Parts: sequence; C-alpha cells; structure tokens
Amino acid sequence: MKWVDEEYSRRIADGAVLDDDHQRSAIVMLDTLLDALHHQKKNPLMGGLLSFFFNIGSKSPPPKGVYLVGGVGRGKSMLMDIFADCARQNGIKTCRFHFHDFMIAVHDKVHDPKLASMPDPARHVAAAITGGAKLICFDEMEVRDIADAMIVARVMQGFFEDGGVMVSTSNRMPDDLYEKGLHRERFLPFIALLKEKMIIHNIDSDIDWRQRVLSGMTAWYSPNDTMSKSSMQMAFEKLSGGAAVAAVTVTVKARDIVLGHASGSIAAIGFDELCARPLAARDYIALADRFAGLLVHDIPKLDDETRNEARRFMWLVDAFYDRGRFLVCSAETALADVYSGTAWQAEFPRTVSRLTEMTKI
Repeated sequence: MKWVDEEYSRRIADGAVLDDDHQRSAIVMLDTLLDALHHQKKNPLMGGLLSFFFNIGSKSPPPKGVYLVGGVGRGKSMLMDIFADCARQNGIKTCRFHFHDFMIAVHDKVHDPKLASMPDPARHVAAAITGGAKLICFDEMEVRDIADAMIVARVMQGFFEDGGVMVSTSNRMPDDLYEKGLHRERFLPFIALLKEKMIIHNIDSDIDWRQRVLSGMTAWYSPNDTMSKSSMQMAFEKLSGGAAVAAVTVTVKARDIVLGHASGSIAAIGFDELCARPLAARDYIALADRFAGLLVHDIPKLDDETRNEARRFMWLVDAFYDRGRFLVCSAETALADVYSGTAWQAEFPRTVSRLTEMTKI
C-alpha cells in the first residue's frame, strides 16, 4: 500500500506542498517500512520481499527504521509526520517527539524512583515514556553534550533490544552526530547501532522549500489589523505544510514555555507570551534549538516603559539569528520605527539589522 504517497499527493493537490522528486524517493522508503510494520502486525511470521528489503526473517525480527538526513527546509519533518499519522491509522502504536523534547522527558524519567530500583534502569526509560510503543519517530535528532550522548545511547539501545523501530530526521549523517564532542569515542557504538538498525536516506536537493516559501512572503506585517492577522495565518499554513497543529511545551530549568499553536518545527505565539514574562536568554536559545521558525504576533511599539520587553525581544532575535532560524512578525508599526526608547538605543539597531536579514524584508 502507498499510504504516505497518497497523503502526500493529496496535499500537493490541495496546494499545501510542492511536488519534489527527493521527497518522493523518501516516501518510497517510508511506505515500504509502513507496509512491513502493517504486515508484521497482522502476521508476525511473515517473510518474502519485505523480509529481503527490511531484513525480516522467519523469526520476524523488527524491520529496519528510516533515518532521513538533509538540510533545513527539505521537508523531512513533514514526511515523518505523514508517516506517523498513517502508522497510527493502521493501528500501530506510535510516539512522535521532537528530539529535544524527548531528551527532556528522558532526564526527568531516569530519576523516577520506580525505574531507579530496577536493574539497568536506562534501558526501560523509552518504554516508560512511550507507554510501550514499538515505533518512535524523532524529529531533528541532534546530540550536543556528553550527558545526552551517554544517556540516549543506553536508552535507545534498550529500545532496539526490546524490538523497537525508529524513524528519525536529522541535519547530520549518523557519523557526524556529536562531532568533536567530549569523549566521543564512547558514543561511537551508538552510531554503529543506528547504522545497523536503520536505513540511512539522504533527502538533500537543491530545493529548500521553506526558503522558497519565505522568499515570496512578507515577513513583517504592520499595522496589527485584520489583514495582518489573515496574512499571518496564511503564512503559518504555508510554512507548516499542512501538518497537524498542537500545543508544545519547551522546558528550561523546570520552567515551562507553552506554545499553543505549533506544527512540526514551526510555531505561532503572541509577543506578550514571549517577551512580557520573565524569560532569560537561555530560554530563547532553547526555543531556537526546538523550532526552525516562529511567527510572532502583536509586537507593540517599544520604548523605555517597555525596556525589559525590548531586551527580551533582542535576545529572541539573537538566538534565532545565531542558529540560522527565521521569524515572521506582525507589529503595531514598521520595523524601522518599532523601538523609540533610549535604554537600548545603541544595541537595538543590530536587532533591526538582523531581523531585516532574517526576514529578507
């Protein structure tokens, strides 16, 4: 069956996405995996062509997962979301995480007293987080520090040993994960495990669909009127590629930042929710690690009475700029006039310059 292909074709027909041969090649891999999982669910002892392609023998070991690698804006997250939805529709218990969110859950769970009392508690963490799901979908797999490297290696080794299947997206090939990291040699067995348990598929092409959408889009809407709100909604729909919308919570130092309108690696949020509450620079860095871009609504005119809000906005812009992310904004006034205070008179022009570059205004 071609479940993923059919949904992808429907979105093309609706104008939500643009047809791309590199995405089509990934869809073949995902549909083949889904077919293997579907048939295995119906008949645990199946063999045949699927056994040959996905290494499924007479004892019916789990099929190999798919590791989609490619640059930003290649449509990896959209394809994985379609795959996860199709898997659920076929009765396959599936958990989908942004990798950053999964690692937060892992760090919380490893301190659970119930697990701590078990031998080798790390191997049971994935089951505890997913409720026993045997299919995990990770968006934007990335490992940044030695603590994460060690714990994810043990957690996912247990998951694979228990018959789990993983689909993931990443900007890096497995061999480049945690590159030049401290004690990286301890992480190499996990890289080897990924290559053993997954089919590595490069989705890179010359087309960055997100940049193609952004290049034809106004990215600073003013004033805050009905037309701006409608334009922001249309921008969100185009950038999300029609993926499901849900709330996402980003936790930093036990502090929750809730984004109620998120889709994959895109989210929309009001200015006050981001900048009128006591957040720090590290919170905005965490958001930039989690999201490819934000649509920020209702930016007011900033002055000395809102100097704290203006400072947080500067941190937000710096975090997203430094990580090559994007912002689309609606504001009370034009970008050049958004700040009229004296507190950040010397610093704010850099924010304007970075926003201008990021949004290609």
